[in-house]
Amino acid sequence: MKLSLDASTFTPAQVSAEAEALAAWYDARPTVRRLWAIRVQRSLSVIVTLEPTMDSGETYPAWFACSQGWAREIQSITGRDVTLEMLEEPTVDEFEVDIEGEIVAAISWRDPTSFWKAD
Repeated sequence: MKLSLDASTFTPAQVSAEAEALAAWYDARPTVRRLWAIRVQRSLSVIVTLEPTMDSGETYPAWFACSQGWAREIQSITGRDVTLEMLEEPTVDEFEVDIEGEIVAAISWRDPTSFWKAD
């Protein structure tokens, strides 16, 4: 499946309770820069990018500290089995992921690059 950094590309036809729960979860975690959630049968694959740390620009410390808890939280609010993956900050606007399913949420309002585009 091809994903885009432009979240408006994946706007669902209707907003589900699952999407609203994921948006609230994203809103409460400033460490998460972008989130894509893909429903695959009865499970949910969630892909996140993280804000880099101020001192070193690393994303792995937050990932190692929080990823298991985040997966449990998302499973709790959606009622689905969850696979949580971190994606390093993409360098292209579109990229492929090895997941096929229905995009439930694509959230990136915290991403600073979404506010401006160079001409």
